[in-house]
Amino acid sequence: MGSNSTKQLTGLFLTGAAVGAALALLYAPKSGVQTRKDIRKFSKRTLDNGREQMMEVFDNVKDYVEDSKSRLQKIIKSA
Repeated sequence: MGSNSTKQLTGLFLTGAAVGAALALLYAPKSGVQTRKDIRKFSKRTLDNGREQMMEVFDNVKDYVEDSKSRLQKIIKSA
């Protein structure tokens, strides 16, 4: 249950960051060069955060599978 809350919070955070970035571009216009630079930085940070989240999910799934496998082996041995 806690995992879903973390995922929801992360999704809300990323959505808020995207909306904030869009509003910043609309209300604080910069030169095209600066805007493109800002977009590249934002995109890189977003991709890096996405990769980190993906690896965290991967690790959690791996741990869950290993734990389930261990429990199943114990059940089979005791049967």
